[in-house]
Amino acid sequence: MASSRTGEDPAHASAPVTPAIDTDADAGPRPAPLARLRDPARRPAWFADLSMLPALAVLIVVLSVTTDGLLTSSNIINVFSQSTVVAIAAIGATFVILTGGIDLSTGSVIGASGVAGAWVITTVHSVPAGIAFALLVGAGIGALVGLLVARLPVVPFAVTLAALYVVSGGTTLLSHGRTIAPVPAGFIDFSIDGPGGVPYAVWMTLGLYVCAQIALTRTAWGRRVILLGASEEVARVNGVSVGRVKVGVYAVAGLFSALAGVVLTSELAGAGASMGSPLLLNVVGGVVLGGTSLFGGRGSLLRTATGVLFLGFLSNGMSLLGLASYDQQMVTGALIFLAASADGLARWVRPRTAAA
Repeated sequence: MASSRTGEDPAHASAPVTPAIDTDADAGPRPAPLARLRDPARRPAWFADLSMLPALAVLIVVLSVTTDGLLTSSNIINVFSQSTVVAIAAIGATFVILTGGIDLSTGSVIGASGVAGAWVITTVHSVPAGIAFALLVGAGIGALVGLLVARLPVVPFAVTLAALYVVSGGTTLLSHGRTIAPVPAGFIDFSIDGPGGVPYAVWMTLGLYVCAQIALTRTAWGRRVILLGASEEVARVNGVSVGRVKVGVYAVAGLFSALAGVVLTSELAGAGASMGSPLLLNVVGGVVLGGTSLFGGRGSLLRTATGVLFLGFLSNGMSLLGLASYDQQMVTGALIFLAASADGLARWVRPRTAAA
């Protein structure tokens, strides 16, 4: 009788209710979220970009236990501020490495651009003109390096290593080995003051990463960069102008190196030819530690940002622990070697596992 009151068919009233399954007409039933994360073939693209975050979290926890003052607001701002120059240069290095290339001239371009900008600032007393000239110098050097990489049958390592020495030597010659200073106080404040006590340079770096990630993932140029790194032959078949993309990524790398040189000039209140030389290890190391493949075709700006922060907190923590600079360099070098080796080992194991 109850069934007749409700208008239900008695044959169906006692039947178990089967929950609806979210299906796709082509792909069939969709797995649960955790199952998707466990299955490498179904993981969302952003999942791989977060793979370095647990390591960064563990590092911060360990250093916060073994040191004093690591997680104070002033020290965290200090870590971000000290990582700014490396982080900016690492944006350009990420684009180059994504194509399967390498740029060893980063440090020398930072120095050359900083000297060029500081020279204009101190000569014509115009900060905007100095910044514009520095960016023009960096992008010009990068474009020339990219043209050589694209046109000559020489590996990028050799071209950019030669560029490192030529640019560094030329900058030293033209500046007569002097530090170009002083620069205006307002220009120096850019790397010291800012909203919420965070320097303007840090906020600018955050904005640059957002814009660069959008350019990489949401534009045709970014897709060409990744496709070129995955396979140059496939890129050509798909109509990608390989030479043009190579010139473009090295020009972009030079532009970001120049911007890093401008920020470093602001931090140091002057510029010298060799000021960017010690930064090359951290720039490439941040990209590699973040998980961008040295073989090209795999990586993102989020990975690079995580790798740079890892190096920043590691360096800060080792300083708080009282480690000497050469000890810090050995630890950093060992970590970069392990990260690069892990990537190479994964590429060696993957085909054999698939064949088995």
